[in-house]
Amino acid sequence: MVSRFTILLIIASFSSFGAFAKTSNDLQFSGFARLVGGYLSTDKAKYEGYENSVSFSEKSLAALQADYILNDHFSLSGQLLWHSDETRKSGIEWLYLTYQPNASWQFNLGQIRTPFLKYSDVIDVGFAYPWLNAPQQLYSSYLFSQYKGVNARYLGSFNEVAYSLEAYWGNYSDEIHSSGTAFDVTVDGMYGGVVELSYRGFQFRTATIHANDTDTDLTELDPLIQGLRAAGFSDTADILDIDGGATSYLFGISYDSLNWFASAEWMSVKSDLDILSGIDSFYVSLGYYFDEVLLHATVGSSRQSLNDIENPIPVGIAPQLDALHFAVEEVKTYFPTDDLDSLTLGARWDFRNNLALKAEVSFLKGKEGKTSFFELDVIDSDFDRRATLYQLGMEWVF
Repeated sequence: MVSRFTILLIIASFSSFGAFAKTSNDLQFSGFARLVGGYLSTDKAKYEGYENSVSFSEKSLAALQADYILNDHFSLSGQLLWHSDETRKSGIEWLYLTYQPNASWQFNLGQIRTPFLKYSDVIDVGFAYPWLNAPQQLYSSYLFSQYKGVNARYLGSFNEVAYSLEAYWGNYSDEIHSSGTAFDVTVDGMYGGVVELSYRGFQFRTATIHANDTDTDLTELDPLIQGLRAAGFSDTADILDIDGGATSYLFGISYDSLNWFASAEWMSVKSDLDILSGIDSFYVSLGYYFDEVLLHATVGSSRQSLNDIENPIPVGIAPQLDALHFAVEEVKTYFPTDDLDSLTLGARWDFRNNLALKAEVSFLKGKEGKTSFFELDVIDSDFDRRATLYQLGMEWVF
């Protein structure tokens, strides 16, 4: 657990260094920080790391970014991020070389943010969006947040329509956390694209990610998988050996004026894995501005489907087979099943041009018998998958 004093000290150190270093024309420093506290109304589960005690260790972070201009066409960018959440690694968040031959084309090479959802590029920069906690149904750790590879982007316009075309390719290797379960995931040859159109206050976005060669390392299941193969149940072992591919699709639309905004995103994940069928998620958000104060409401929903694991192992013949049978039954509850509906009400006050205070309450309604993004000790516990998350935080850019 990270103390509030430690968080504040790191944030202050980052911001002081950023202010000191903004003196070179070729080398520019910038940064951001957020201090977020939260409280969950139940003691029967955790949600996003929060439990029924006030904590600042789940969403608080600080980052320093350096941009160095090599010449008229080449530049180098890097970001160092410190995160208080134990499930996220602190260190170099991105590091890439940019080649920009003209005002329309841009090419990046290195460790890059995956440009999928509307706020994927800036999800750590809480100042860039209205919420303290972006809709978990889409902005969870399921998606591959970054990759090592190449990216190409083209910017253009036609009359009053501005458009952006983006394509990328690369590899991903990291640990993904969901509902208290950690997965080591490696993706070779991940690729995708983004099309974005802007017309006056409207913005339309569609995107896709293809991860055809995905290797998931679940070390906890290795003994069971080996036992199933040794006993002749290779088909069941293959189902639990999660290697395959998945494709994600996104469509988003938003409108922003001086008085109000509306935003919505819909995501669908399709998989050829034997156990995972698919995920469908969306959110709709509305907000109204009262000078420096924004009031907003967001409805989110997620439905995840798992294919049923048939258990062909007979019971009562031998103790070893009985052990395998009941182990397979237990594994059925191992994989996250994240059906969740939520309503979030929030307020944001921009009391300075680089500082904002936020307050938020999220009403969470999951489905009994499923994880519903909660971290549970026992899936079939008496917890009804309903809870309220209260959050208060400050966002800072410098």
